[in-house]
Amino acid sequence: MTQNPPFAQSLKKQTLAEQVAEAIKESILAGEWEPGAALPTEPELAEAFGVSRAVVRDATRMLAARGLVEAQHGRGVFVTESQVQAFGEALLLALRRAGATAWDVEQFEQIVYPELFALAASEATDEELAHIGTLADAYLAHREEQVTEHWGEDSLPPAAGALLMADYRAFVEAIFAATHNKLLQLLARPLVSLRSSRNWEAPEQTLAEALAEEAGYIQTILNILFSRDPEMARAQMREVLALPPEAVAAMRQTPVGQESRIPPINK
Repeated sequence: MTQNPPFAQSLKKQTLAEQVAEAIKESILAGEWEPGAALPTEPELAEAFGVSRAVVRDATRMLAARGLVEAQHGRGVFVTESQVQAFGEALLLALRRAGATAWDVEQFEQIVYPELFALAASEATDEELAHIGTLADAYLAHREEQVTEHWGEDSLPPAAGALLMADYRAFVEAIFAATHNKLLQLLARPLVSLRSSRNWEAPEQTLAEALAEEAGYIQTILNILFSRDPEMARAQMREVLALPPEAVAAMRQTPVGQESRIPPINK
C-alpha cells in the first residue's frame, strides 16, 4: 500500500478569498498600484475575479491585516504607504522588551557601517554625492542655529531636537540610498530611528568648539564618501565609530531609545 509522504498533510488549499488576496498583493508589490491609489470597487473586483462580493470583502480584510491596504469609510479601499515606519516602531518595541541598550544599537552600527560606507563610496553617482553634501550643509546650518539659541541648557527642546533629527535622518538615508542596495535602503530609517542621542558632559567646551566638533565629524564622513575608495572608507569608518571606554560603559547602562549621558573622558 502506497503511503503519502509525511509532509503532504501540511499542504493547505487556498480559499477563493486567499487566492484573490494573493493576486492583489502581487499586483501591489509589482507596482501596479502606487501607495495612496484606490483599488477598484468591490463590484469591479468581484467581476474581474469571477467571485462574489463576499469573497472580495474577505480578501480585502486579509490585505488590511497585512498592512497593504486600508478601508476608508465612504471612500473605498486604498493602498497604504511603505511599512518601513511601522517596522521601525515594532523593532524598537521588540528591543525594549528584550532589554536592549543603546550600546546594542551602537555596536551593530560599528559592524555594519564600515561595509555600508565602502559600498556607498564605490557606487554613489556624482549627483548622489552632491545631494548628500547639500543635506549635510542643511543639517549643520540648522544645528548651529538651534544649538546657539539653546546653548547652556541641559538639552534641546523637543521641537528643536525633532527638527535636527529629521535633518540628520535625511542625510544618513541619502548615504544608504547611494549604496543602490534595496535592503539597505529599506533599513535606513529604522536604524537611524533606533540611534539614541548622546549628551557628552564636557563643561569646559565652548559653543564654537561644540559646533566645530560636529562640523568636523560630518566633513570626515563626506571625505570618506567623496574618496570613492572602498578600502579607505571601510578602514576610516572603523576609526570614526570607535568610542572611548567611558562612552561604551554609559551606553551599556542606557535603555535603547533613551539619551546616553556620557561623563567627561579621561585623556
